[in-house]
Amino acid sequence: MKPNWTFLLVGFLDLMSIFLILPYVDIHAKELGFNHIQIGLLGAVYPGCQMISSPIVGSIGDVRGRKTILLYCLIICSITYFWLGITSSLLAFFGLRILLGTFKHTQLLTKALAPDYLENPDDISTLYGRLMSLGALGLALGSVLSGYAMEAFPNSGFTIMCVIISAFFVINAGLINALPETAREKKDKPAAAFDASKLLDLTVDTFKKTINKFYTIDWVTYWDIFVFKLLLSASVGMYYSNFRLFLMNEHGLSHVYLGYIVAVQGIVSSIINNSVAYINQFYTNDRDYSQRILHIFFLIVFSLIGLTLVPNVYLFVLLLIPKEVSFTLARIVSLEVVATRGGADSRGTLIGAFSSIRSIAGIVIPLINGVINHYLGVTYAFLTAALFATIGLVISYRVRLKSLQDKAK
Repeated sequence: MKPNWTFLLVGFLDLMSIFLILPYVDIHAKELGFNHIQIGLLGAVYPGCQMISSPIVGSIGDVRGRKTILLYCLIICSITYFWLGITSSLLAFFGLRILLGTFKHTQLLTKALAPDYLENPDDISTLYGRLMSLGALGLALGSVLSGYAMEAFPNSGFTIMCVIISAFFVINAGLINALPETAREKKDKPAAAFDASKLLDLTVDTFKKTINKFYTIDWVTYWDIFVFKLLLSASVGMYYSNFRLFLMNEHGLSHVYLGYIVAVQGIVSSIINNSVAYINQFYTNDRDYSQRILHIFFLIVFSLIGLTLVPNVYLFVLLLIPKEVSFTLARIVSLEVVATRGGADSRGTLIGAFSSIRSIAGIVIPLINGVINHYLGVTYAFLTAALFATIGLVISYRVRLKSLQDKAK
């Protein structure tokens, strides 16, 4: 199998596995005896662990080989998901979620590893687009299959899903292991074989190189893209936390029609993911991505304010198109900036730090959202999402002006 198809299949199975159990983790936790506070803590501990571990795992991948570290993570996750499905202990369930938050980095390491197998660096955006497109399909399929499984096996559905997910991770480990060695791996292999004879020396050496990797990266040069990612994650998170409630309260939609709305968003996202190469043709001179980022934030602000103010659901659906176009392109472009600007040696560390930014938003946004909904209402939550995007628009405009001035010199 060609490497590109391997990564697409791995991404598909990974995201499908996530949504096989994600909607039912809280329900299963309640069945085990967790109270609401403990369930809330359970929901926060996963992104918290991801926030801390993402840059570390990414950096270790840069030092010791992304393929090797990805294999270790897949095997650990396979064992953990199997145990998660059969345990009845509250403490074990909580500990296993911490373990998954620490080692569940398939998407991060796949996106860092995949460009190593590309002959043309300009194909990165196309590959990321296809990964996200197929991942969206896996996400939708996982949600549907898990619903049927839970309905058919109400008492053992969660366990069955966890066993299936464990098998998916074993399959993914086999697919990654079958990938050919890259030139970088072949060069580093003798040193790795020599160090393997002394486990303690290998651990200490890896730790030193990982810390050194953090210090050798000039983080200041990436401030703009990390700020953009934080504002983007905040805006997207605020929107998705409220759009169902907004449509039910403001437009009186039922759950059936909400499902249609989700389907429309998925279709538009899939089309855009597969059209990235065509869209990039309009930005051939935008080497630093500043123009694309500016246009993306403008489109997000326009669509979110429009979604808040439209008088009927038909206009709402129409505005979903520019909203989903901007959200989808933002995810791809931000990843592409990090992958191309950082270079091959630091790609894993940077994408890991990028993932941590998303995790920070995942922890903070639910708290902000709860306060706004409690005191102001769901409409203001939408406007807050637009406010985050507006800040991004202002910053991206200034970055774009600076880029044009530098080119004019």
